[in-house]
Amino acid sequence: MTNATRISATLPPDLAAFLDEYQETHHLSSRSAALAEAVRALRDQNLQEAYQELGEAQRSGQETYPDDNLDGLENE
Repeated sequence: MTNATRISATLPPDLAAFLDEYQETHHLSSRSAALAEAVRALRDQNLQEAYQELGEAQRSGQETYPDDNLDGLENE
């Protein structure tokens, strides 16, 4: 990672073990890489839910798409 922010996280033992297992089985270089994948998955899930809500609102005739829409993918 070129620009990264260091964080500290405390996880219950079962989640830490899962993270380590995920890192190993997916051949990731570090826990940080595994955690980054997890955060990306959460972001993607959140974005998918927001688009579903927007679609439902638009199907019901509501004008809900904001002019300043940022979908979170600008820096990908």
